[in-house]
Amino acid sequence: MRASSPRDHNSHCPRCYLRRKICICPILPTVATRTEFLILRHITEAERPSNTGRLAAMVLPNSRIVSCGGGERVGLLPIDDELLRAAGTWLLWPDGTGAQPDMSNLTPPCRVVVLDGTWRQARRMYSRMPALRTLPRLVLPVPTGFRERLRDQHRSDGMSTLEAIAAAIAKLEGVSVAEPLERLYDEVVRRTSTLRWGNKPS
Repeated sequence: MRASSPRDHNSHCPRCYLRRKICICPILPTVATRTEFLILRHITEAERPSNTGRLAAMVLPNSRIVSCGGGERVGLLPIDDELLRAAGTWLLWPDGTGAQPDMSNLTPPCRVVVLDGTWRQARRMYSRMPALRTLPRLVLPVPTGFRERLRDQHRSDGMSTLEAIAAAIAKLEGVSVAEPLERLYDEVVRRTSTLRWGNKPS
């Protein structure tokens, strides 16, 4: 489930990009949040069925995806710094080793910027966008317990984009608001694992 080339729409859903046998579209929730999520997705993630930033944008009305990365060779225009420096914008940084600000003394963010890519891609995007380094960080704790995932994680604080956004929502707006995203991720993992092992998803 890590193909990076465009899929055949006869075999894959053109909306969620999963195989049609496990298409998640009929059960996608709608999760309304006060916080806006700006998802900066690395271009190599755009065609991957395992990309969960796509799913996050599909279920969060108050979100959008902006393509970035790849350098000048792909012809993408640089992201407008003013977009990133808008008042109330924070950077989601799922790194439990970072310094956690005391949010009780801070106004909660109006917008959260999410770097959607591998850790290597995220750090590269961070280094190439100076405006990101000026933003307050919304730091997430290290995930606890074992969880089946779409991709292997090689860091203790590693998680998918959908998981990270769910954790951010739980922190900012409450666990109950984030719960549909958590259930969605687990269902996508279950369906993918079931298909991978050659059984029909229930």
